[in-house]
Amino acid sequence: MRIKLRESQYSRLLKENDKDFLDGSVNFKEIGNKVDKFIIKCYNFMRKHYPSFNNLRNIPTYSQKVAQDLAIPNAVSLVICYNYILLWDKLDPKNYEGDFSEMLGEPLEFYGEFELSEEIPMRGYLSGYQMGTYTGYARNEEEFLDQLEDGEYYNYDIDHNDYVEYEGMDIDWEVDEGYIDDHVSQRVGDLRDDIEDNVELVNR
Repeated sequence: MRIKLRESQYSRLLKENDKDFLDGSVNFKEIGNKVDKFIIKCYNFMRKHYPSFNNLRNIPTYSQKVAQDLAIPNAVSLVICYNYILLWDKLDPKNYEGDFSEMLGEPLEFYGEFELSEEIPMRGYLSGYQMGTYTGYARNEEEFLDQLEDGEYYNYDIDHNDYVEYEGMDIDWEVDEGYIDDHVSQRVGDLRDDIEDNVELVNR
């Protein structure tokens, strides 16, 4: 079965194909999905003003600067910055003397900020008190107490049979930095299909 498109429909389809990213789910009014003259100007701007910008890990930081400098949304800046870094895989940054004009019409790869709503491991510190003994060496009781008042002692020992007094609501919570990487890796590995609906593109 063939579907015949009117010329206006065909022209609109071409225009949409030049604008969309991620199978049509993302498009920007500032840029399309191919390198144009505006993007070439952006490339040259970044090379002049941010010569040290040459690493993928630096994209989030520099994209915010470029967005502010050029008065464009950060989501657009992310795409431009990512493709700018990809250029240096094709060109020799030390010896390149052109103005990127040869990139005109080249396809752009999408790059954006995504968020996953998911558990984050926490650990809590519960403060309490238990009877025990502080040990120190001094010439007399007063000197010993002076040492303790200054936070100085030789050792301490607690009575493990004694009850710990604590306030049940007095728990200091913080992110478990030592476990969070392994936790999210395991969660996504085990439940990838189930948590896909919790991923959102941050379009700002």
